Amino acid sequence: MNTQSNKTIIVTGANAGIGRETARGLAKLGHTVIMVCRNVPAGESVRQDIIAQTGNQAVELMKCDLSSQASIRQFAADFTAKHPRLDVLINNAANFDHTLKQPVLTADGVEVVFATNQLGPFLLTNLLLDTLKASAPARVLTVASQGLMMYPFLTIEFDNLAGQKKFSTQHAYYHSKLAQVMFTFDLAERLRGTGVTVNCLRVPNVQIDHGRYEYITGWKRRAYEIKRRRAITPAQMAEAYIRLAVAPEFETITGQYFDEHCREVKAHKPAYDRAVWQKLWAVSAALTKLETVANR
Repeated sequence: MNTQSNKTIIVTGANAGIGRETARGLAKLGHTVIMVCRNVPAGESVRQDIIAQTGNQAVELMKCDLSSQASIRQFAADFTAKHPRLDVLINNAANFDHTLKQPVLTADGVEVVFATNQLGPFLLTNLLLDTLKASAPARVLTVASQGLMMYPFLTIEFDNLAGQKKFSTQHAYYHSKLAQVMFTFDLAERLRGTGVTVNCLRVPNVQIDHGRYEYITGWKRRAYEIKRRRAITPAQMAEAYIRLAVAPEFETITGQYFDEHCREVKAHKPAYDRAVWQKLWAVSAALTKLETVANR
């Protein structure tokens, strides 16, 4: 695969799972990789391991908590001050914390799953748009879940964004992932003609680190173990991330939804509701206090 070396690529959530393997794979190809992590010690350990394994010294760790708008703004300012270009932004980090039994609000007053999985990528991407445009051709990759197939009629619940009417971690997660699909489609339209493409990758059942479900007991733990044995590995999933991020054949494709084999697939029907896209954009901009946004 000709991957056009020397790209500067941000990978959020790069200290574990698919993000870690994506950072490793991109570093192996010779790219400059910016690992964006909330957990700095864990991130640094992975960074050193990647450098040792690949021999690529251009692997950098930067701290950012995607649930915190102040942290995102600080990261964006630090990144743009240091890096004049950004070829690829991979919005991988996500919150799927099964220990949450009721809504938890961030310092910004937003439910933490929606804050991390929708508002975080929304704000980060918009803050980095000028750099992406100046680096065109450039790419933005967002991440959704095959589990959305279990919610064929789900749309954005604007009256339940804080979990004030109903809440479960699973519902909040898939709701936020639907928002990511809609954000992808909308942003792709807004950026047509700029040289910046925006696509979404649908992640199927992927093995997660054992530590992610140590707190689960009984039948749920056994179910996760069975599910894990049937899942693909993070490294296998990372291959799709890497192809969509750097392979030449995807350079001009935008506004699409891909599966783990990089095949274009359809999202469920509510995801294509343009009126909801526009309302979601307006609400996301208001909740993040974003003054300058991508033009339609």
